[in-house]
Amino acid sequence: MKKLTFLLAGLILYAGTSFAQIDDRAVIPVAVTLNSILRLNVTSGGNIEFNFNTLDDYQNGIATSAAYQTKFNVASSVNWDVVMYSENANLIGTDIIEAGGNTANTMALNNIGFHVTSDGTIEEDLIFASDDSANPVPLTNDPSEILVGYNGTVSNAGDIFQNSFTIHWRCGTGEGTMNTASILNQAIAADRYATNVFLVLQPAN
Repeated sequence: MKKLTFLLAGLILYAGTSFAQIDDRAVIPVAVTLNSILRLNVTSGGNIEFNFNTLDDYQNGIATSAAYQTKFNVASSVNWDVVMYSENANLIGTDIIEAGGNTANTMALNNIGFHVTSDGTIEEDLIFASDDSANPVPLTNDPSEILVGYNGTVSNAGDIFQNSFTIHWRCGTGEGTMNTASILNQAIAADRYATNVFLVLQPAN
């Protein structure tokens, strides 16, 4: 009887010890998905029109002013560049059409010039295509970076309060590397000349 009692006690102790060593576990997957945010928004100046109405306009061009500004902003979670280019190699006459339906007149793009300034807090962290108003550059249909990240060491990712900009346009003024000949001296025919200009926001290389 004593042997049976010891045997039962030993079994109970063994069973208790065995159950105490059993554990249970659950797996909880944890993941983080970062989706790139790249948004460009033109807030004003989405249609720029220069009207040459005086001889002074023809001789000296039309300088930049509030009427010739395009304001836009960028919201981005990554470093970014902005590329700008025109749809056509020249400004195309729209009012005078030849009998065959072809456009009769064109104007060189380099009569249109621009420079870019910052309205946000990123100014010191960007390289502009030109040195503010000192050296306006001509419009081109070759895609060109007008805003790029500062020397690869400072991130330009941020919101619209950081990344807010103005393009200052002018026509026929001969500033910077624009066409130095006046509109008058180029003997351009009277017509309405137009092209579409594209702003493209892209991740920085």
